[in-house]
Amino acid sequence: MADFYTAPLRDVAAGLLLFVGLLAVVRGTRGLVRGLREARPLEVVRGIRGVVIALSAAAFAGGVLLGTIGLILLGAVFLGEELYETGVLALIIRSGERRAPAGSGKPAARRYV
Repeated sequence: MADFYTAPLRDVAAGLLLFVGLLAVVRGTRGLVRGLREARPLEVVRGIRGVVIALSAAAFAGGVLLGTIGLILLGAVFLGEELYETGVLALIIRSGERRAPAGSGKPAARRYV
């Protein structure tokens, strides 16, 4: 594992992680704004998920640059917990949308047979 922390490989890995984080925060922010503007709760959850991925990627990049396992573990635990939490929230929202009455103006319920 000591070979991973040499300068060129460490810098490339951190740069890639930061680039992924940048893409995730841009996409997450767009989804969050669109979801809030159009009152679409699933878009809001997806936007929050994008921001969480960006924060985790930043923690991973910091762990790689500094050579500390603590930041990598913090990013992994934070990412896992937040993805679980937003996944459960998305399931709750989807189950509520399926049960919406026909005249409520909400999208029609999908039936999975």
